[in-house]
Amino acid sequence: MTKLITFISFILLLSFDEPIKIVAYYSAISCPCAQWKVEGEKENIYLERENEKLQDVNKLWDGKTLPFKISLKGKFKDGKGIPKSFTTKGKPKAAKIFVYNQLEVIKN
Repeated sequence: MTKLITFISFILLLSFDEPIKIVAYYSAISCPCAQWKVEGEKENIYLERENEKLQDVNKLWDGKTLPFKISLKGKFKDGKGIPKSFTTKGKPKAAKIFVYNQLEVIKN
């Protein structure tokens, strides 16, 4: 019985580590903070690419066309933080970080 419970616990842990798909909008707000809003969520988040081979979503917005909407697949990091590659004037505020491994521009 203990082995069965251990096995089920292991399967459940693996299933929580599966990538998820989100749709996010660029907020274009003038603050040293997270600039992306996930559909249906209140707080802005940071986006971070899983590796250097992926496009940097933070450099795709043309600076004028809104809404800028993207679809991403990946995982949220535990807790709040600031991505290593995030640069801004001022002191950035910690927020949830979504690490993506797939990206699709929906509206630009």
